[in-house]
Amino acid sequence: MDSISSPASLTARPVLNFTSAEVTEAMNRSFEEYFVPLVFTPETFERRFRSENLDAAASRLWFRDGELIGLTLLARRGYTCRVAAMGLVREARGQGYGRPMLQAAIDEATARGDRAMLLEVFQANEPARKLYERLGFRNERELFTFQRAPTAGVPGGMLTELDPLDVARLVAREGSADLPWMFAAESLAAAAAPARAFHLEDKAYVILRPEPTRTLLLTVLVRPAHRRQGWGRRLLQAVEAAYPGPSLTISMVTPGPGYDFLTAAGWELVPLPLFEMVRPLGA
Repeated sequence: MDSISSPASLTARPVLNFTSAEVTEAMNRSFEEYFVPLVFTPETFERRFRSENLDAAASRLWFRDGELIGLTLLARRGYTCRVAAMGLVREARGQGYGRPMLQAAIDEATARGDRAMLLEVFQANEPARKLYERLGFRNERELFTFQRAPTAGVPGGMLTELDPLDVARLVAREGSADLPWMFAAESLAAAAAPARAFHLEDKAYVILRPEPTRTLLLTVLVRPAHRRQGWGRRLLQAVEAAYPGPSLTISMVTPGPGYDFLTAAGWELVPLPLFEMVRPLGA
């Protein structure tokens, strides 16, 4: 499909029709003054969304009278699709464009046989949450972010580097079965430099990505035979010792053991929780 038309003289064109630089510019414009800063280069955009299985044929840039008003980025795995990003440029916000944009994505997903659509939204973003609810999305679970400022002199064990793909395979075999999309084993399998992976005595594993303002931990895994023996805490201490610069961050933590572990380990809860929302599609 080359383009689709919607009410209010809107036209959408597949991301496939644009260069990486053009899509990145559209993304940055659509997320200006957002809850958290989102600024990409073509390289960081590709790195982020490649791992999420972005479908460039199903994703759209939206226009009104030839002028960009926003975008919808769709990721797909099996029968499930995910709104990886949806945003409007500043001058187009508050004019009711979000509903036809998202409804078009829902209609197309249903037509191609997808069975569920999911997305994440900040709990504080009430206008977006209400729109999603009106279009049939329901809260599935809360997702939390933790951070920790590295402390000088923290004792750390000896980290040994390994291929991130090996850790992704371990997560697939031994990790939680229902991890959030961005940190599921399928996403972790695409991790490559500058992401790095380490293990601590073959008992605890981490994949992390150093960034200018933070070090993002993509996954933390302790082998089943070594859980509840302090290996997770020792691993985090070793990471803290090895990366003493910007804050360490772990995103999209679900309620339960991981949440409790980070709280007990002294990590700070960031006051910007998300809802993961799901909408059934089709019959």
